[in-house]
Amino acid sequence: MERFLALFLTAGLALLPAQDSKPGPKHVNADELKQLMDKEKGKFFFLDVREPAEIEEMGSVAGYVNIPVGQLEKRLSEIPKEKPVIVACRSGRRAETARQLLEKNGYQVIASCGLLEWKQKDYPLVKPEKK
Repeated sequence: MERFLALFLTAGLALLPAQDSKPGPKHVNADELKQLMDKEKGKFFFLDVREPAEIEEMGSVAGYVNIPVGQLEKRLSEIPKEKPVIVACRSGRRAETARQLLEKNGYQVIASCGLLEWKQKDYPLVKPEKK
């Protein structure tokens, strides 16, 4: 019986897809984002995919570019392909959607994040300039 079980498990594992050893972008928390921003300042494109009203209310990180996730596919040309991208929204859900779209179109996304925790930790936020 043990021999049959071992054979069954071995055969089952062989059917599983091979794991890609290449690490992909990850969802980062506020502390990891701050560390990344301090270490790699200016070396990436910071994309905030929330609606403009959300950014007016809460703010975003310095240097952000706002393209709402619903407009992203039509505005891809505004994002440089030569720079790695960090994608942000409020909690991280829309950032994940944006990450998938960007990667499908050949962009290198190094991280996705939500900025609610960033705000809760009282890390610096900037608001859009009033027109």
